[in-house]
Parts: sequence; structure tokens; C-alpha cells
Amino acid sequence: MSARDVTPEWDWTAQGRALGVGADGSFNAGLLHLGADPAVIWHREDGSTHRYSGAALMRRAGEIAGVLSALGVGRGDRVAGLISRRPAVFATALAVWRLGAVYVPLFSGFGGDGLRVRLVDSGPKVVVTDPANRANLAAVQDVLPDLRTLMVGGAGEPGDALLDDMINRLNGVPAPVATGLHETSTIMYTSGTTGRPKGCLIPHRAVLSLLPYVRYCLGVGPGDVLFSGADAGWSFGLFTTGLAPMSQGVSRVVYEGPFSAEGWWSCVRAVDAGHVAAAPTAFRQLAAAGAKLVPPGFRAATSAGEPLDAATIDWFDRTVGVVVHDSYGLSELGMVTGNLRHPGAPAVAPGSMGVALPGFEVDLLDPDGSPVRGPGEGRVAVRDNGYFLSAGYWGREDEWAARFADGWFLTEDLARRDEEGRYWYVGRADDVIVSAGYNVGPVEVETVLLEHPLVVDAACVGEPDPVKGQVVAAHIVLADAGTTPRPEDLLRELRTWVGQRVGWHAAPRRLHLHPAIPRTATGKVQRRALREGGNRW
Repeated sequence: MSARDVTPEWDWTAQGRALGVGADGSFNAGLLHLGADPAVIWHREDGSTHRYSGAALMRRAGEIAGVLSALGVGRGDRVAGLISRRPAVFATALAVWRLGAVYVPLFSGFGGDGLRVRLVDSGPKVVVTDPANRANLAAVQDVLPDLRTLMVGGAGEPGDALLDDMINRLNGVPAPVATGLHETSTIMYTSGTTGRPKGCLIPHRAVLSLLPYVRYCLGVGPGDVLFSGADAGWSFGLFTTGLAPMSQGVSRVVYEGPFSAEGWWSCVRAVDAGHVAAAPTAFRQLAAAGAKLVPPGFRAATSAGEPLDAATIDWFDRTVGVVVHDSYGLSELGMVTGNLRHPGAPAVAPGSMGVALPGFEVDLLDPDGSPVRGPGEGRVAVRDNGYFLSAGYWGREDEWAARFADGWFLTEDLARRDEEGRYWYVGRADDVIVSAGYNVGPVEVETVLLEHPLVVDAACVGEPDPVKGQVVAAHIVLADAGTTPRPEDLLRELRTWVGQRVGWHAAPRRLHLHPAIPRTATGKVQRRALREGGNRW
């Protein structure tokens, strides 16, 4: 029996009814049932922990909706959220949706051009922010002079509206606006590894679109405590490991501090979180910190955002007895493949991004656009089932339409399908390195490099070569030379390592050393920066 033969059936209509979708398709995501107590566990930098029930979160969402309404926000208006990791980020999104307005999540690390591009493109009426992010809004004051600022958690600049003060003056909470399941609720900007970020139009159905992932990949339900390292300025933090599992009775942990293995594990221990969801980069750093920090209550882990290397999966399995389940998705689609958790699910194959999730049909297309039959490699395509996470690009309709062919959404990713029906990530279609006629997937080389004891992080790109067209260039971060001696000829060492494990066609011919690999805020390698920057990184 192949891996795909044990995928459970999925009925979108029935699941929608259970979530609260009306027979006429009416649904407002701002009225999600968050029944857990606590629904949110907020672990602050000072070590204190604060718990909020679903009822308390919904009351605060109603109050914020009243404040936004008083500031002139109505149906169709955009409201941006530039908020640190605190419960208010979820309450603000729910409040905006109640008004029939459109929420624009912004990563709390944005500043300068990253913030300016997104705010100018979306044109919000109000931005909700906090003291940690207020100063960054100076980047848009000259181009958005009418933008109102609503402060949560403290004071702001002259002219800012203060949430607590305005709540005290509220005369009542506005009635929720009747919206449809497929009506836009959110503009979520892509992380922008190349080109201008696209604003994905996410409908009120977002939580429903992600329920197959919650049930069968995360495998969480009522009573579970989920620690997510993702910022709610991205879809993985706001929806995938946020409101979607929260709608199923899961308690979501919000960790306020910056990343550190000690900080994360301390939080997991303090709140007794059994499940950790994060990007592969975080799992590699957790593994590097050693097993002594891992709390005994840690029982499950799920990865997404980029491919998780087999070496890291093996470390967690061998050292702490937890198998990390990797998965794959896009802001446009939601999560569409994963290593499943359900009775009869196949064992995790380290390095695989799993099989198609229930409710989704995934295939591979060859360069001519024809389906790849059986095992093979091709471009990942997903059949339009009417429940993708996104329904278009803000102001870029032609670009959205161009992503489809004969009812299939064509991604920019290449994958390999094995005999069992599992998918293995190869790389971006435009990232594949063509060297002397061979196609080299950068992820495959990176995975092997990360298994070398000298290498802490790695990324590969193609560099021009007059003979081979392109050669593999490895950009790496080395382990501390004091604990791991380096050979005299490091390039030769790594070429041999890759050549013997992948093939000599894939062995790096150029080597660049860096203190850190450039990545987006979601952990994706910025290959364009490596190609253009060379040794500057």
C-alpha cells in the first residue's frame, strides 16, 4: 500500500457546516468559536505568563471593533496590524473581520522599505501598533499622511488614538457585519524572496482551508497546547498555527521574546506545551543547542516554510524520541502536503514533504505541462478545489490568472515523487542549477552539506561558468573553529563530501563563507541576494 492510499476522505461542505458556515454561504471569521480556556497563553520576556480564555479574547475583539468603528472603519476598509507577539494581534484581526473590513498583517520586524511598500500598496485607513513598533511608522508618514494610528499596550505619538482610553469611552459594541465565506478578509503579503511582494487576498474561509492540516498534519485538538515560533504577521503564525487550531479547542502559546534555544525551551517547559511548530532553521538551532535543554513534556513537532533536512529529523528522533513532521504550502494555497498523523499513516521518511493533505489534489508537471506519470520530477501543481487559502492578488489580477492552467495552480517549486507517492522538495523552478547539462537541485546539496560536522548552515546557488554554463556555489556558515578543526583545503573536503553522497555533478566548485545566510523573516533562503551579493554576504 502506498502512502497516498491511506489519506482520509474530506468533505468541505460538511466541515464548513461544523465550523458555522450558513446554508447560504454566510460566514464571518470574526465570530469564530474559540472555546478553549485558555485560548492564548502569553509568555513574556520577563518570564511571566498570562492566560486568556476564548471568551475573553472575543470580548476584547468586540471592544477593538467598537474603537475601529469610532475611527471611521467600515466594510471594505483596510486596517493594518503592526503588532508584537502579544494576544492583541489575534483580537485585532477578529475585530477587523467583524466590521467586514480587511486586515493587513505586518511582520513586527518590518521597518523602512519593507513596511513602506506594503502600507502604500494596501492603503489602510488605520494601523494598529504598539510601543515596540511605533517608531517604524515614520517610514510612511510622508506618503500616507491621513493614516490613523491606534496604540495598544502603551502610549504613542501626539495624535495617536489610545486603545484603552477609547474603550473606556465606548457606548457599545457594533453588530457584526454579514459576510460570505469567500469574501476577502485579509491581504497577506508574501515574504518577497524575489520581486515586489504580492498581496494575497485571503477570504473568510481561511480557517476552513487549513483544517485538513490542523487535523492530519499538526494532529492537534481540544486540550492540546501548541507552541508556535511564527509571527502573526505571516499566514503560518496568524492562521495555520494560530486561529485555525484555536478554532478546534487548542491553546496557542505566544512567546514574546526573540529566538534563543534557551528561551524557547524555557517557555515550552513553563506552559507545558506538548507540540512545537516552527521553521526548519529554528529546529536546526534547537538541535545545535543540545538535548539537555529539551523539556520532558515535549512530545510532537511540525515544520514548514522551507525543506527540513533529514539530519535534523534524525537528531530529534534519535536524541529526544520526537519525529518532526515536515509539510509544504504557500500563502496562495495554504498547506497542501505533509507527513500525516492519523491511524494507519505511513512512517515519516526523513527529508520528505509528505503526501497530499485530505481535500487537496497535488500532481507534478513536466516541462511541456504534461502530468508526470508515477515516480519522477516536475513542477508542483495543485487542482483548484475552491478552498485555496487565497483567492487572488491585490491589484494584480492578471498575475493571479497566469498562475492557473486547466484548473491547476502552477507553483514555482519543483519536487520529486517516489514510488510510495511521497513528495520530496527539489527547489524553486528558477533556482535549479544547470551545470554541464545536469539539473542540480540546491536543496539536495544543502541537505548533504548540513550533515557535515563543519557546517552550521548552508545555501547553494548557480554561478556563471564559461565552460559548464553554471557551477554549484556553496554559501556556508562554519562551526566554531575552536571545537571543530578545519582542513587545509575546505572546498576539497566539501566537494568530496557532496560528490560521494549526491554525485560529482552536484559537488560545489566555489565556496563562500558567511557569518549568517541571508533569509526572509519566515526563514526562506534569499538566493537572489546570494547570487547578486557574492562574498558581500
